[in-house]
Amino acid sequence: MKIIHTSDWHIGREFESESLAGDQLAFIEWLVETVRSHSVDLVIIAGDVWDKAVPKGEAIELLDTALSLLVDAGAQVLLIPGNHDSAQRLDFGATRQGAGGVHILAKEMISPQLQIVRCGDQEVAVIGIPYLDPHRVPAPNADDAGQPRARTHQNVLADALDRARSMLDEYSGLASIVVAHAFVAGSSTSDSERHNVGGADRVDVALFDGFDYVALGHLHRPQELGRPSIAYSGSPLPYSFSEDHQKSVRLIKLRNGAPIEVATIDIPVGRPVHTVTGTLDELLTDSALTSFEGHWIAARLTNEQVVLEPMQRLRRRFPHVTSVAYVARTRQSSDAANGQSPSLVSRAPEETVKEFLQEMRDHDWTDSERDLVFEATRVAAEQES
Repeated sequence: MKIIHTSDWHIGREFESESLAGDQLAFIEWLVETVRSHSVDLVIIAGDVWDKAVPKGEAIELLDTALSLLVDAGAQVLLIPGNHDSAQRLDFGATRQGAGGVHILAKEMISPQLQIVRCGDQEVAVIGIPYLDPHRVPAPNADDAGQPRARTHQNVLADALDRARSMLDEYSGLASIVVAHAFVAGSSTSDSERHNVGGADRVDVALFDGFDYVALGHLHRPQELGRPSIAYSGSPLPYSFSEDHQKSVRLIKLRNGAPIEVATIDIPVGRPVHTVTGTLDELLTDSALTSFEGHWIAARLTNEQVVLEPMQRLRRRFPHVTSVAYVARTRQSSDAANGQSPSLVSRAPEETVKEFLQEMRDHDWTDSERDLVFEATRVAAEQES
C-alpha cells in the first residue's frame, strides 16, 4: 500500500494580501498526477485544510475539486481538521463522503476515530485525532490519585492517544497510523503558524510511542522527530518569508510483515520566497538578484534617508514584492555578525514589540508592560481564530 502524507493546505489563504489561488490549484493538480504516477492508494491530509473556520465559497469549491480529482486518480483520501478549520463544517456529509472513498475524521468531541482503510488485499488501521482545543473538548481524565488534571493540549492529546491504543488492540495484525494536528516540543517553526503564548500548546513527542507511523500537521516545515516514522510533512506552499525551504510530501510504503519505507517527493510548483537587503539602487541593479525576480520578495532597505515610492520602483524589477521596510546598516551588520536571519518576520510578535520599546526609550520593558503585551497577543490570536 502506498500512502501520501501531506498537511496544512490552508486553502483560501493569501500571501501578504496577494492571492494564492493559482498556486494552490497548481499544487492540487501536481498532487493528482503524483498519485497517478506512483499508484498511490491513500492520501492523508493532517489538518488545516482550509485557512479559516468559515471559508469562502471559492475555498470550499477548490477542496471539493481536489477531493474529486484525487478519488478519480485512484486514491482514497483521509483528512482531519486542524486549528484553522471548523470541525463541524468539515464533518458535514462525512458518512456520504466515506462511501465514495473520502474519510473525514472530524468528530473532535468523541476523538479519536478509527478507520480501517482497505486497498486490494492490504489493510491499515488509521486513527484520526483532530486538533483538540483543551477548553472545548471534554476535560482530561483524573490522575491516579483521582485529582483533576489541567486542561492542556498535552493532557487531552495523551488521553486520546491512550484510547487509540485500546481501540487498536483487536487489530494487532495491522499496521497503525495516527494522524494528528499538534505542536510537538522541540520542532522547528515558521512565522505563518498560529501558536499559544508561552508554549501552552506544546506536547511531548513521547506521546506518540507505539504506532507504526505518525502523520503530523500544524508546522509548515517538513521534519522528522527523532525517526522517520514520526514526522511533519509541512505545508505545500510557503506562507511566510521564513519558509524558504523546499516543500514536499511524504510517500509511505506498507507491506504486510515488512518495515515501513518512507521517502519525500519535492513539490515543484508554487512561488518561492526570498528576502533582499541593500539600498534601493543596489536592489534595482545588482545582477546577483536576477534569479529571484520571480519570487515573493521582502525588501530590507538600508538607505540612510527615506526614498520615494520604493514599492512601485521595486515592482518594476520584482513584480511580486509584497513588503518593504527600512533597516539601519548598523543593525544589519550586527545581525550578520551574530548569525541572525535577515527575515522581516523572523520573531514572535512579542519580541517585535519589545524591540520597538527598547529603540524608542533606550531601556527594556517593565514586568507589567511585558504581561500586557503577552495578554494582548493571546487575545488577538483568539479573536483571529
